[in-house]
Amino acid sequence: MKKDIQNIEERNVVATGGSLVVAIPSKMAAQLKLTKESKVKIEMLTDDKLPITKVEPNPLTTTDPKFLAAAQRAKNKYAETLKMLEESDQ
Repeated sequence: MKKDIQNIEERNVVATGGSLVVAIPSKMAAQLKLTKESKVKIEMLTDDKLPITKVEPNPLTTTDPKFLAAAQRAKNKYAETLKMLEESDQ
């Protein structure tokens, strides 16, 4: 299997707190659109490899304020229709 490698850099591992840290080069971070709020997934493979993959943000959840606001707008807009549907099921 051929690897699609765009860039390779060696980095030092440093200790901070109780963890070890490897800095992501700024050029690579920019290409991946990583910010300090980004999340990455680190996998430990059996062949001593440690791939790091950008995690895409999850879609809205039912506790997300944006979801709750959209649900409230839909409820307000369709309240009468929803009431009619509920009554027709009885």
